[in-house]
Amino acid sequence: MSEVQSPCIRQCALNEEQVCTGCYRSRGEIARWSRASEDEQKEIVLNALKRSDTQRR
Repeated sequence: MSEVQSPCIRQCALNEEQVCTGCYRSRGEIARWSRASEDEQKEIVLNALKRSDTQRR
């Protein structure tokens, strides 16, 4: 069983949309991470990557 690596970079700060400016996960995604299935974790990582791309434009 492979383990999905957490996108956390230990620079946690939530913005006004309740999204971490370090890893780009939402507050809910951060809270769910440890209980999420591998597929759910992969989805969270993909959502975070999409948010980071949007923020960097």
